[in-house]
Amino acid sequence: IAIPAAIPLAADELHSDWGFFIDLPEGFTYEDGDGSTRFSFLSPDGGLQLDLLVYDAGRFTSARAGADELVRKLAAKGSPGLPTAFRYAGREAALGEIAWGSGAQARKAVLFFMNDAPRPAGAEDTSAVPFDLAIIAYAPASAWAVYRDIALSAVDGFSADSGRRASPGPVGTAARAALGAPRTVQASIAFGKATIQVPYDKREAALSQELVEREYRVLLPYGSAPDLVEAAVRRFYRMAWRDAAPSLDALSLQLAAAWETGAWAGEDGFRPIAPELTGATEPAAGEGVAPGFGIPADPRGYASALLSWTQGWVYERDPAGSDVVNPVSAAMEGRGDCDSRALVMSILLRRENIESILMVSLVHEHALAAVDAPGPGARFAYLGRSWLVGETTARVDLGLVDSSQADPKDWIGVDFPY
Repeated sequence: IAIPAAIPLAADELHSDWGFFIDLPEGFTYEDGDGSTRFSFLSPDGGLQLDLLVYDAGRFTSARAGADELVRKLAAKGSPGLPTAFRYAGREAALGEIAWGSGAQARKAVLFFMNDAPRPAGAEDTSAVPFDLAIIAYAPASAWAVYRDIALSAVDGFSADSGRRASPGPVGTAARAALGAPRTVQASIAFGKATIQVPYDKREAALSQELVEREYRVLLPYGSAPDLVEAAVRRFYRMAWRDAAPSLDALSLQLAAAWETGAWAGEDGFRPIAPELTGATEPAAGEGVAPGFGIPADPRGYASALLSWTQGWVYERDPAGSDVVNPVSAAMEGRGDCDSRALVMSILLRRENIESILMVSLVHEHALAAVDAPGPGARFAYLGRSWLVGETTARVDLGLVDSSQADPKDWIGVDFPY
């Protein structure tokens, strides 16, 4: 893709010299722009346009003020109280659905505005400078029912900086902010011979499921586009991964502690991590993946322990929907299909700095986990590495896979380059 001031990353994920990223649904094309402050993209069928506008910092007093000015310029109207203000990546932001025009010229849109913020302390990246940014994803009002999911998905693919690529996008962040104070329940999780207590908010899990279902609706039409379907599948899992990952930080630390202390194997010495150290919080601008304990001394052993844990979950499918239980509910409630289990494994392994991928087969309608770990076993070549496979729905060791599913040509690799 030839977009000025940006370089392509995974599939259609773009990185601008301003420091932000955007992961658009597959097939979007760059149509117009000045290469610096204005970028326009069109959906594959040309029915939805996304405009991304960059402004100098300080032009607007707040995100709400910037959004309101754009609404006035468009002579647009929004639902009562929209765009609503919230915090995103340490910045003021506003998000809402708006409409303008009449008759054949009537349009509806998702509008996101992000106000400037100070450069992160100690930042070395020269692109990490304050700026204001607006994204407007719009389509004919008469076809909004068709394009609304795509518009929300496109906006939700935005990341203010590299750290936010592994966290919910603007739509997911705004939805969580609207929940207000947490209402947590305790999940009691049996991990080997250790029992772990982890708080989580079921409303947040419900939001993660809403994203999974939305992204599945966005994915469905690509089934008739063989040149785009593999990339679209990868994006579906990337969006589910990033939306849920911070919600599993507390669990990640507790599982790692149980493993490192030997509690998983029944040894004494396990002490749960203090609750104040495990809460999933809004990452500051520029932050990367939340740290855990570092790479375990035995990464294969830890991956095997996680695999055994997921293999014990209740097998659950919902053919009427996406058929994917969101990673938060899957991990905290111990239920889900192969996709959910492999996603959870990848998130938790990444939190311990162990590289992993998903392997997805449209032929076999199945998904596997795969990890960068030493030792014997079936492997899958992807991105110049040889990944050790993990079957999450059968009680088999890491590195074993059904011989009828062993052909590498049947599988799509899905990486999470965060």
